[in-house]
Amino acid sequence: MKMNKTAMAVALAFPLLANAQSSAQLQSQIEALKAQVQQLEALVKQKVASDEAPVELEEFNRIKTKVEAAEDIAEASGFKGLRVTGGLDPAYVWNSAKGISTFSFGNPLANSNNANNELYTYDNSYFGAAYIDFQKEMEGGSKMRLTLMPEKSVGSGITSSSIIQEASASIPLSDAQTRLMVGQMGDVSGYEPTLNTYTGANNVSSNQLYPGYAEYFITKNMLFDFTAANFYTGAGIDMIRGPWEYKFWLANFNSNRTNVASSNAAADTRASEPAFIYNATYAQEEFWGFEFTGYEAHVGTPQGPLGRLDQFEIDGNYTRGDFNGNLQFTVGRLENGAFDGSGDSRWWGFSALASEKVGANWVLAGRLDYLNNQANGGGLFTITNNVGGTSASYGDVINGFGAGDPNAAGYDATVGANRTSLSGAATYRLNRNVAFRGELRRDFSTKPTFYNYGNGSFQSANTTIGLQTIVNF
Repeated sequence: MKMNKTAMAVALAFPLLANAQSSAQLQSQIEALKAQVQQLEALVKQKVASDEAPVELEEFNRIKTKVEAAEDIAEASGFKGLRVTGGLDPAYVWNSAKGISTFSFGNPLANSNNANNELYTYDNSYFGAAYIDFQKEMEGGSKMRLTLMPEKSVGSGITSSSIIQEASASIPLSDAQTRLMVGQMGDVSGYEPTLNTYTGANNVSSNQLYPGYAEYFITKNMLFDFTAANFYTGAGIDMIRGPWEYKFWLANFNSNRTNVASSNAAADTRASEPAFIYNATYAQEEFWGFEFTGYEAHVGTPQGPLGRLDQFEIDGNYTRGDFNGNLQFTVGRLENGAFDGSGDSRWWGFSALASEKVGANWVLAGRLDYLNNQANGGGLFTITNNVGGTSASYGDVINGFGAGDPNAAGYDATVGANRTSLSGAATYRLNRNVAFRGELRRDFSTKPTFYNYGNGSFQSANTTIGLQTIVNF
């Protein structure tokens, strides 16, 4: 009988549950069984209506009980509402001024004490990482996320020891549209994500403008690298009101905890109070949207003592068919943050990106960045002088900021370099889980600020090439 064949198929499907490799596979098996049970139920009703043998109804009830038991096991095991993803993206990097040709994978972001002098630079950022991501939605609507990324996490760029990329919870208050956020969260400013390989939903706290975050380059844009925070540790409110989403945090800025660093309070470079971070997103329209983010914080300066940071940025996107465009503007000031020690550092800049899908598998992208940082010899809250083992008076000789070569004609220590970057990239997606990417990047400076480690000279431009394999699930 047709009904007996269907029942046998359902029964034979149960061993698959024992071999499920992930919560997603287990849930898929359960959903398939549910569909078959519904088919059986319809058949049973037909048979009962025609006074068929009652033993078939008993068989159906037995199978239905097994399906319900499988659902109970999934919930008791913590698989219900659990999503697990992961990935890795080993890369190859060639940098002309540095004189390096190297593979980059799993190396630390902040470890100046080892032989390789690892530092966060535009050619050594969050690419070359391996990560595992757990997201869980619980009964009542609370959500939790834990993302682990050894050596390459947002925390490792500050402490060189943390493997936590994110550890946060989103708890509904009056309703699901008003939530309390707690824990460690990555920075939300700008249009580029931290994780090159991440393909799923942005965050447990959501982002209406960038729900899935697309990535097109190996390196990050200059505003991401040099005018954005790494992470926040604290608490905040996430509110969705129609097309608007608002987030407000009181949190440690790039720090898991602040404390007294020394008996000399004037020289203490650790903030004694949380920063205030605000973010708003508008995503009403089908093809475009925008967001803005601001920081009000106290951070360390090149001179040592804390300085007040004020920064505001706005970014947006336009997507139509196979075309995508992003644009970001940033303006900021750091009290006593100038490289030359004469006062405040100031900056403003923009980043523009355009991408086009070509055929079924290719995406071509171009990006132009500009960062004006000439005031008082330059200076940004994300970098200090003396990067790369040269004299502190040179500024940041790898990333190309500061007054540059003191022996250059017309040298002026009070005037910092303005920086431009132009990048082109191509991504080939082999399948849903594998992609290959290449990038050619040319960086320019208005002064000779890039140190050439091969001949000991300074130059005003530098070339970087990157190749990357992206594998994720």
